[in-house]
Amino acid sequence: MQRRAVLKGALASTALVSGCATFSRGRSDLSHDALQKAFNYAFPLYEFARIQQERTGAIDGLPGRLNTLVHRSQLADQTARQVTAPNNDTIYSSAFLELSGGPIEIQAPSSADRYYSIAFMQAFTDVFAYIGTRATRGQGGSYWIVGPAWDGALPADANIIRSPTNDVWMLMRTLVAGPRDLEAARAFQQGLTIAASPSRAPARGYVNAASDVNDPANFLLVVNEVMSRSSGGGGILARAPLFEVQGITSPHTPSQDIVDAYRQFIPEGLAHLREVFRFGGLNAGGWSYQPHGIGDFGDNDELRAAVALGGIAALTEEEAMYFQGNFDAEGAPLDGGRTYRWRLPAGGVPTDAFWSLTMYTVTPEGRFFLVENPINRFSIGDRTPGLVVADDGSLDIIIQRTQPGDGLAANWLPSPAGTVRLSLRAYLPRAELCNRTWQVPPLVRSAPL
Repeated sequence: MQRRAVLKGALASTALVSGCATFSRGRSDLSHDALQKAFNYAFPLYEFARIQQERTGAIDGLPGRLNTLVHRSQLADQTARQVTAPNNDTIYSSAFLELSGGPIEIQAPSSADRYYSIAFMQAFTDVFAYIGTRATRGQGGSYWIVGPAWDGALPADANIIRSPTNDVWMLMRTLVAGPRDLEAARAFQQGLTIAASPSRAPARGYVNAASDVNDPANFLLVVNEVMSRSSGGGGILARAPLFEVQGITSPHTPSQDIVDAYRQFIPEGLAHLREVFRFGGLNAGGWSYQPHGIGDFGDNDELRAAVALGGIAALTEEEAMYFQGNFDAEGAPLDGGRTYRWRLPAGGVPTDAFWSLTMYTVTPEGRFFLVENPINRFSIGDRTPGLVVADDGSLDIIIQRTQPGDGLAANWLPSPAGTVRLSLRAYLPRAELCNRTWQVPPLVRSAPL
């Protein structure tokens, strides 16, 4: 039997050029536009490394918990602060894989009725492969993931997943239908395992800790180390030499001119990415629709960087779609101290899996987190028990700080004080969502209920 490859796009064979050039004032383009392009390209690598190090402790050259599977078996709540805009619909299984020493075997569970997805995200934060409800029709089994330069022998019938980078974030989402379903979801989650061959080399930790993105020297050191860990890879890595004069990919210590230019630029660059994330796609009825290309960004470095800042690990559009509510129907910014009514027509959000509406507070840094509330409800959706549906099939979600009356307590999504953001997630979206013909209903301000 021939080996079967599970891939999302072919890899180029172009080598990453490092060269021996030194920087000089005459050849370095440190204009605002040049720095923005270089920063857009490099920032996802920094954010990937920051989270990878935070989760695994793989610094000072030590492997930490690389190639170790961690099951998070509780739904996210107000304490979830490791990743911005956490998901409250699923439990997670996560592993940061380091493939330079050889393949990792993955045993994936199977399910005909429970939604799940195992996404494989490379160091630039693009998703390059899936296992799960949609991608493999719910069938699990044995899969071997290998790095870009690996060339070796595996079982003849192996399912091979080839990564464009040696650093990979594997993330399984397992749907939880409600509190009573949590134990069954956990049991399913335990069906995912990983194993490394005893003969393979140990995983490599990082030399440079991602300590402060606003520190330009640290930013450049970390980014260049991430790329060196997959040196010679193609795809997005092959474009790295385009930014060498801005300090990206160079094996040399950047000049003081480059460091000073980034020190002045980075706060502005981050602010720009926050705006792109909030308003980067179609805007209608107070909602921002995601731009095409989420999770599989191609050459759109700006979008990739914005999502790395505001919603890292987002899935590709065929798997899930995300809509962001920043304004009400009249164009005013959402305020947690007000009351809003969100009315869904009969049939709800058109998906083949599930949908949910999640409430976030907005931090000064532009990140989004869940907030403590009296009923510990952080999202509401088609799995929420007891929802009150009108005679015509429509559904009103009430968004305010206090519990509503009029028999609508089951339809309440609590809001915190201050600036808020709502995220609508639609898993396995239908065609009318993908082609944007189904419009997300506006958030209509009303009197407190």
